[in-house]
Amino acid sequence: MAEAAWNTRDPEKVALAYTEDSAWRNRAEFVKGRDAIREFLRRKWAREHDYKLRKYLWAFRDNRISVCFEYEYRDGSGQWWRAYGNENWEFNEEGLMRKRIASINESPITEGQRRIAVDDSDVVHNSWLQEQGLSGAVSGNDFPLGGGSTNSYS
Repeated sequence: MAEAAWNTRDPEKVALAYTEDSAWRNRAEFVKGRDAIREFLRRKWAREHDYKLRKYLWAFRDNRISVCFEYEYRDGSGQWWRAYGNENWEFNEEGLMRKRIASINESPITEGQRRIAVDDSDVVHNSWLQEQGLSGAVSGNDFPLGGGSTNSYS
């Protein structure tokens, strides 16, 4: 669900998953409130062309979830980038996210190195997790380090 919403690149739609006073840390930027989230996402997707995201459930307990993710995009000069990271999410009683803490690293890639910003038939799920030796399944059916679940947003 979250992966699909973010891949629409629609700030109005994505922002509805967050509380009115949701607090974010995204890299070194701190964002507070749904209106600020919309503006943050508008700026983000104005810079990140052909954005494609994959999220994978890492752990959960009570009203908190941790996911790892990777996404690819092309900047205004045509350079492709791949970003990796982890997010910690906290939800309120209605199921809206009230806190999002994201740690993200990225590196330049060539167009030929793209693996998730392509047609879905060519996507290799859990590709980053496989590189790290955390999952042996190409299909995404194994959860990293055993137990748990598959892709969080299949």
